[in-house]
Amino acid sequence: MKKIIRIISLLLCAITAAHLAACGGTADVTTGIIEQTETDEVTVPQVTDAETEPLVENAVELTDWGDDPRKLSAADMEKAAELLERVKLSSVPKTDGKPLEAENEDKGLTVWFDHATVNTPAEDTAPVFADYTVKLAKNETEGCHFMIAADTDRKDLTLNVSELKNTAGDKLDVTVCIGYYFDDVDGKTVVDPIPVLEHGFDLSAGRSLMFVIKIKTTAETAPGMYSAAVSVYDGDKELKKAALYAYVWDFTLPVASSCKTLSDLNEWAVIVGANRESTTKDGLEDDLYALYYEYLLENKINCYTLPYAKRGQFWDDRVDQYIDDPRCTAFTLLWKIAAKNDSELPDYLQVAYDRLSKDQSRLDKAYFYPDKDDEPITKAALDQIKAHDKLIKKVFGEHKLIIPMHYNAALKSDGSSDHFEYLKKTVTVWCPHTFFFNSFADTQYNSALTYRASEKIEEKLGTFEDRMAEQKAEGKEVWWYVTRYPHDPEITLSINDESIKHRLLFWQQKLYNVDGFLYYMVNDWEDAKNWTKKYEKSVGGEVVNTYGNGVLIYPGGALPEYVEKYGSDGYPGPIGSLRLESVRDGVEDYDYFTLLDQKYGEGTSDLIIKQITTSLGSYKTDAELFNALRTAVGDLLSAK
Repeated sequence: MKKIIRIISLLLCAITAAHLAACGGTADVTTGIIEQTETDEVTVPQVTDAETEPLVENAVELTDWGDDPRKLSAADMEKAAELLERVKLSSVPKTDGKPLEAENEDKGLTVWFDHATVNTPAEDTAPVFADYTVKLAKNETEGCHFMIAADTDRKDLTLNVSELKNTAGDKLDVTVCIGYYFDDVDGKTVVDPIPVLEHGFDLSAGRSLMFVIKIKTTAETAPGMYSAAVSVYDGDKELKKAALYAYVWDFTLPVASSCKTLSDLNEWAVIVGANRESTTKDGLEDDLYALYYEYLLENKINCYTLPYAKRGQFWDDRVDQYIDDPRCTAFTLLWKIAAKNDSELPDYLQVAYDRLSKDQSRLDKAYFYPDKDDEPITKAALDQIKAHDKLIKKVFGEHKLIIPMHYNAALKSDGSSDHFEYLKKTVTVWCPHTFFFNSFADTQYNSALTYRASEKIEEKLGTFEDRMAEQKAEGKEVWWYVTRYPHDPEITLSINDESIKHRLLFWQQKLYNVDGFLYYMVNDWEDAKNWTKKYEKSVGGEVVNTYGNGVLIYPGGALPEYVEKYGSDGYPGPIGSLRLESVRDGVEDYDYFTLLDQKYGEGTSDLIIKQITTSLGSYKTDAELFNALRTAVGDLLSAK
């Protein structure tokens, strides 16, 4: 079944995308999978592992955070300097950084590369890197952006990436996507959906067009340097060419990530987005949901609900393959089940227990998340959580109960009890909004931070960070989540945030020793028939100005061209986004830091992370610093 789903996903990730009118008019761009040519057909500078003189200098200047109360101590800064000095000369071979000459060089076109952490607006046509080296571990997906700009309108150009190979002929898997632009996102025209590239594209004069080049390795990938050429064609004439490299470090990321994730994949939105409203009775919507689930799992997102266990049922044997998939680290029970009456829950729980109790690993992945208990505000809601806990224990015994919380208040006038203290003996997986980790002292340093406690509560119970550390010491898990909140300077997953922030959020998660990341939904589409930037101007009178909240994928069946090509009763798959790329990469970064602590000792990751972020509201968005630090971690992990 999985093999079929993967094949369908590859076939159906193609849809039509274009510059919006704000980019200079609607362009006719067909997208899908692009073939890679043999490397022999193009001349690419070869950089081999033997060519290590000179090595790439990756000296990282330590960050002076001034009077930041969370900065590293002087002693730890010395440790950081010693650690980074070990990899001052990176293991990554140096490239010449020069542009290549195309067979029919077109001076009217400009091409360049940029980091995957930069979402270049269409208005920006300033070139950055003439060539680029993507650095990644084994069993990882990582990429970069390839940009094109023209001095005049161009029609029906094509992009080709030759086979990405090393000198032994080993090849890496490459996928090329094209950016779909939303206009007027805080005054800029930026990419979020990234359908896979298949055919031609148009360029608007004075505007840039983004392509996302994704490279994937496996656990068996040979480490070392790989090279390819990226070429722009008009018909059979090569107009531009640039060198692309990939360096694979000699260490492997785990199949089961150390950073757990959970998000809702709304079943009905998937059906509507695939134009399947009239065919839901034939059971094919279950396979459609599985297609979306598989795509998200490949991108490190675990969904609340497993395929074939929708509506809370666990009677279908097909669910077993998803429960037992090693990439699956979490799923939920009691989320929007068919039996809304609590009196019916025991029967539901027993059916689920009968299947899950066959193997302890299945129980370890199960998180109870009653939708009725989501984000409790009142004491009555807190009591309901306690009642559900008792009901679950009758069938499952000890279990994982996860409760997202965005509100807190003192339950005693002296501050000795609050919502978290009240649920201390009930909740086993804490999942607060990120902003709860801001202390009163943090707000004195940065008054713009969100603070949902009180100085009195902290005096009685300690800082939230210390309280969660105590809970972890007792064997409980600590997760966190974001929605449209919190606001700047804290990080969410909004389109209008700088892309690097989305990845830094997971560096902060590691810094705060948080186990998992929950996001309320990946397909909270404003309109399942069209791609929208989903702008939320205000909620409850409070200005939020967020774009894309709850949307990390887009419906494959949303555009007429897709329906025309594949038919309304096909299996239109999901289309990814730049933000989903960042989430996947952020989860993999979290794994880097977990491996770093395992190899060099607990706390080593803090020495690196605190060079770019010290807290939720204190961080740098310097893509070069980010790249240098990540390179240092990769070199440290691959060092013998």
